[in-house]
Amino acid sequence: MNEELQRFISVYLQQEVAYDDMSATRETLEHFKPEWKDAVRQGLLSVLNERRLTAEEYETLTSIEFDTEDALYSYLQDVYDFLFGGGEKQPVP
Repeated sequence: MNEELQRFISVYLQQEVAYDDMSATRETLEHFKPEWKDAVRQGLLSVLNERRLTAEEYETLTSIEFDTEDALYSYLQDVYDFLFGGGEKQPVP
């Protein structure tokens, strides 16, 4: 996981924020430097493809617990689709 994604997850996907309307997060992301936004996008794609992030590591970053790795990756895919794919479905941990 790259540094930009780690920072993004710990700030914008942590427990106190993740259950809010992520439309604000998507809008905030649009105001970041293009290089930073692209690093977050690429980092998330890499995590989704490689599946090296464990549910335990994710919980350490966010205080959000997932019962299985599959549940975590399903959520992260929804996050990616919502933030970068124009998805309308609000991701919920």
